[in-house]
Amino acid sequence: MHFTFCPQCGAKLGSVPFGDDGRVPWCHVCHRPFFDIFPIVTVTMVINELEEVALLRTKYMSEKYYNFVSGYVQTGEQAETCAAREVQEEIGLTVEKIHFVCSQWEPQQQLLLMGFIAKAKKAELSLSKEIHDAIWVPKKQALALVYPAGNITHMLLEKYLRQGDSKRVGDKDAD
Repeated sequence: MHFTFCPQCGAKLGSVPFGDDGRVPWCHVCHRPFFDIFPIVTVTMVINELEEVALLRTKYMSEKYYNFVSGYVQTGEQAETCAAREVQEEIGLTVEKIHFVCSQWEPQQQLLLMGFIAKAKKAELSLSKEIHDAIWVPKKQALALVYPAGNITHMLLEKYLRQGDSKRVGDKDAD
């Protein structure tokens, strides 16, 4: 969202030079800058102890491909907390370890995707109302079922498959 008026006092914003950022929207009443804001979404690949991946489809996404758990970061919430919360809410699993892997800008929806890999014990998947279906799939079979290359879902799975058994989720020097 690009600010035209100050969200604090309602004054029309001007612009001022602001360090390395160039000209930014500025409230001359509140004496502060207002940078563009955008939603942040976590995308979390869940792996169990059998090296199976939890794949799911939501009611509002593609019916052709599976995806991972995803959800919007709430105000004041850490991305890792959001990722773990969404895993619990959407498929009913408790995350044991979680590791940030990569991020991707989504230009069409104007949001930042933050990709995580999480470990959880295998259990029956308990689906929320927004999940159409979910399955456990061996990690090597999952690549054929998710969005094609270039999508963060595909990137997360590829990175996990490349790291092999030498590194585990949550290790200090994991990808």
